[in-house]
Amino acid sequence: MPSSTPSTSARTPYSASSSDAEDSSNGSNGSSGSSGSPESSLERVINVKNCPLCHRPRLNAKAEVDIVTHLAVCASQDWARVDKIVVGNYVTANQAQRKWYTKVISKVSAGDYKLGANSANIIVQNRLTGQLEEEKMQVYVRLGIRLLYKGWKSRMEGARARRLLKSLSIKQGLKYDAPESARDIPAFIAFHNLNIDEVRDPLDSFKTFNEFFYRKLKPDARPVESPDDPYRLVSGADCRLMAFATVSEATRLWIKGREFSVGRLLGETYRHEAEKYIGGALCIFRLAPQDYHRFHVPVDGTIGPMTYITGEYYTVNPQAIRTALDVYGENVRKIVPIDSPEFGRVMCVCIGAMMVGSIETTVKEGDFVRRGDEFGYFAFGGSTIVVLFEKGVVEWDEDLLINSRACLETLVRVGMGLGRSQRKAITDGNVNANANASVNASVNAQ
Repeated sequence: MPSSTPSTSARTPYSASSSDAEDSSNGSNGSSGSSGSPESSLERVINVKNCPLCHRPRLNAKAEVDIVTHLAVCASQDWARVDKIVVGNYVTANQAQRKWYTKVISKVSAGDYKLGANSANIIVQNRLTGQLEEEKMQVYVRLGIRLLYKGWKSRMEGARARRLLKSLSIKQGLKYDAPESARDIPAFIAFHNLNIDEVRDPLDSFKTFNEFFYRKLKPDARPVESPDDPYRLVSGADCRLMAFATVSEATRLWIKGREFSVGRLLGETYRHEAEKYIGGALCIFRLAPQDYHRFHVPVDGTIGPMTYITGEYYTVNPQAIRTALDVYGENVRKIVPIDSPEFGRVMCVCIGAMMVGSIETTVKEGDFVRRGDEFGYFAFGGSTIVVLFEKGVVEWDEDLLINSRACLETLVRVGMGLGRSQRKAITDGNVNANANASVNASVNAQ
């Protein structure tokens, strides 16, 4: 800013101070911002500390780009709100045309960067902090996703693409099971800024990269919400969660594969049970490579007969799920039913993905498990667990539904409460009804 240009700072995070407004009104004289007007020489510096739409604090103070990205995502359903904020509340129309971040807003609003778009930029909301975060991915992952899902029809048609992904995943699994892969652990920790304090075993005890990748955490690292309430559904993974009231809502908003169906997802062994899940709730636990890769039980119950289905190794990132390709129905997966007194038969579909070497379960048929108990792990890569519930059983927490309807994943952790069983409400209603009937009968008898 030139030294001759006056500068004022706002006294609130959202608008200029009253003195600024007076200065502007006294100096503008109805000018529309011509080069000779006093307004054109007045520049206001605004320190944006909170989002004016959702009132969350900015992520950091390194640059303005973080709050711009946040504003773009926060107002993605109505871009007029962004225009009003940038031009009306913060800067003059003349200055707005010159500011670099105004150009960023325009690019974001009119370009490919939006919720649910086929872009390698993935935005999630951290449920613990309320912050919107961009998922950190290594460069080769971003490029691979874009090439595969925007250019595969011309470059990797059909069988060639499948063979390539399967070969890469198998080779990567072998690489990270080799002793020399342990040297990649420190770089992986640094890149993803992982919290090592919660890891149970010392770092030097991991002899391969995969041993670290499916590491165990300390017993108190992931407490279960409402441990004495079996009707409380909890997260089975550290993951990016999508929750839908019905399967049809999930397919309308998120799962775009042309051939996707519950029957195809469950495979031949459980296809005959698909009908009772079609009108039921569904959630998707998507694990990114930086997440803790052991998965846990979301409900109390007994493990049913498990079945393994061979398949492909497509990526499970949102941009893949929102293509015509049925990723969930084609990828390698393991079906783990849990028969729960509170939630009925819950189908947990553990799905492998690009660079995932294996799906391992640590329980066996007939085991009784409680919420938060471990029941398996994935080797290196991103992966997903799709959980199906029978119709009318689950009511999701409202914040999860709001995010999912906006095609925004929510970052959650193992043991965090997600919803409730409606069977308890029905049972409580029947108990109250019976109690009232008994009281009325007693009064009438008297």
